[in-house]
Amino acid sequence: MHLRQINEITAHQIVGGSDYQWHCYPDARMLDYESDCAYINVVYSTRNQEIYDATVSINADAWGKEDKDMRPYRWLNPKYKEAYHQECKTRKIKKNIAWDDVKWIDLEVAEDFLEKAIAIFNGESHDTRVQVPIELEDDVMLHLCMEAHKHDITLNQMVEKVLREVIKTHE
Repeated sequence: MHLRQINEITAHQIVGGSDYQWHCYPDARMLDYESDCAYINVVYSTRNQEIYDATVSINADAWGKEDKDMRPYRWLNPKYKEAYHQECKTRKIKKNIAWDDVKWIDLEVAEDFLEKAIAIFNGESHDTRVQVPIELEDDVMLHLCMEAHKHDITLNQMVEKVLREVIKTHE
């Protein structure tokens, strides 16, 4: 994910910024974005504008609390996630806590973060499911495609169905 993508989805509504004081990300700065509906914060590289860390949370006062997804979402760059977790440990900070007793919903797929962030930032509804990257061997993929066809559903729906069944058996 790159800074230009965040700038595009927020229409450059930057409200603040500063140097990033932790050492887990090289040459890092922070930028804050705000709309009437949400807050977005990113930590990015000043060398190539690669995003290290991106968060989005709603402005609860603007949305109200009835049937809104109040959870804060976070995407951590996989190349730097371990360094971030290590620095959290060194600083004795709980890596999964956004604030108070509120936990981050960590997103693994950058596009998932961008989809949720643009919707939340604009006060629109969004898919609260978390996308999970998976790699399948060709023969497994072919089998899943054939099963999806038999059930007249998409491949994504078939994979989701299988994953839900596996999770259910392990609960």
